[in-house]
Amino acid sequence: MSTNRRQFLARSSALTGAAMAGAFGRFGIESASAQAADYKALVCLFQFGGADSNNMVVPDTDYAQYGLVRTAGSQVGIPQANLLTFTASRQGGKSYGFHPSLQPLKDLYDQKKLAIVANAGTLIAPITMTEYKAGINRPPNLFSHSDQQMLWQGLLPGEIVRTGWGGRLADKLASMNAGQKIPTMVSVSGTQVFNSGHDTRPFVIPGNGGVLLSGQGADAVSTARYNALRSLLGTGGGHKIFDGAASILDKSLSAADAANPYLTATLPTTIQTAFTVGGALLNTGLANQLKQVARLIEARGALGVKRQVFMVNIGGWDTHSNILTNQANLFGQMAPAMRAFYDYTVAAGISTNVTTFTMSDFNRTFIGNQTIGTDHAYGGNYLVMGGAVKGGDMYGTYPQLFLKGAEDTGSNGAWLPTTSVDQIGNTLATWFGMSAADIAYTFPNLANWSAGVRNVGFI
Repeated sequence: MSTNRRQFLARSSALTGAAMAGAFGRFGIESASAQAADYKALVCLFQFGGADSNNMVVPDTDYAQYGLVRTAGSQVGIPQANLLTFTASRQGGKSYGFHPSLQPLKDLYDQKKLAIVANAGTLIAPITMTEYKAGINRPPNLFSHSDQQMLWQGLLPGEIVRTGWGGRLADKLASMNAGQKIPTMVSVSGTQVFNSGHDTRPFVIPGNGGVLLSGQGADAVSTARYNALRSLLGTGGGHKIFDGAASILDKSLSAADAANPYLTATLPTTIQTAFTVGGALLNTGLANQLKQVARLIEARGALGVKRQVFMVNIGGWDTHSNILTNQANLFGQMAPAMRAFYDYTVAAGISTNVTTFTMSDFNRTFIGNQTIGTDHAYGGNYLVMGGAVKGGDMYGTYPQLFLKGAEDTGSNGAWLPTTSVDQIGNTLATWFGMSAADIAYTFPNLANWSAGVRNVGFI
């Protein structure tokens, strides 16, 4: 079974009440008039399967080395003439190029609303190639889809409770969201490690429509069953496990009751206009997920939230074969959906309040394989988008792209990362308004980096 299919099954297996929410922290009721003036949202876009970002951001000034290996050698590269070129002052003013299917995002880069973070990956601490080869501070199970997905999402290996950094952020936001009607963490990607904290669980919503229990409908019998269930949940069973489970389900149903009017209503004009491209409403899986996020952002005042963390996804990036066709298709879905979502935030007057960022399992090998694809690798390039982003530049250090060189962990171009997930997360959390103590709780590995480099500076 392919990784893409496994991920789809895992994410879509149980949108039930029990999966929707867990311990919510303080979860009360607030007047709809209490508008979220200090509102901020983070939107994590996970590219499941390991996105080949060597083709997402291509060297233009130094194209010769790229072309020698990828275009002339392996037939997995982008011709130089097809690149959407730009300059990056933080990379010595060199010229680079976006994949030709990323024009909507290239436009945002030019508007300084999108930034690139180069050669990032899962790290425990700063690491040299000598340390890597000796196994010192080397993250576990590199090149494994499931393990690297969880590490990007913030899993702390060895802890009894499996949590991710989005969930741990939500743990610390209870005081900011006092009176919220839905949880801080909202997932349109099912139950993932990223979404789970010690004290909080995500509110899981589908890519379209409202949240329903399995088998729940709009008919009279379903309504009667639902009302009976809500009555039973309020009776109390006199047993801690029963009462705890009943409380979790009751709170998840309350969240669904609060959110469903906004998730099932006619699409607001602000969202519909932003997501209409070329006269047609974007209807891809990712675009629909981002519409759901936009619906809940529109309802932020009525739902009583001032800080929200969302997770959406696009799968299919496990491109061991036919990479050029597959990437063109995937980028062709991702770029318009991201741009439409940004345009929605502009129209809604909240572009500086919402930041979207990408993550993936890992990058892929610089050298191609025999099936015109690329295999599992390590450090890669990622995107950050929003009105508060210091865009139009590339942060971190772009690798030199020499096979068996100083940055290649093997012989096929698996780059040793120079920027960590924790540094990226800390930069976002600082903008989010988290205290130093709360950031240390969310990113305990961050202490292994010196204070001067913990913030990447892209926002």
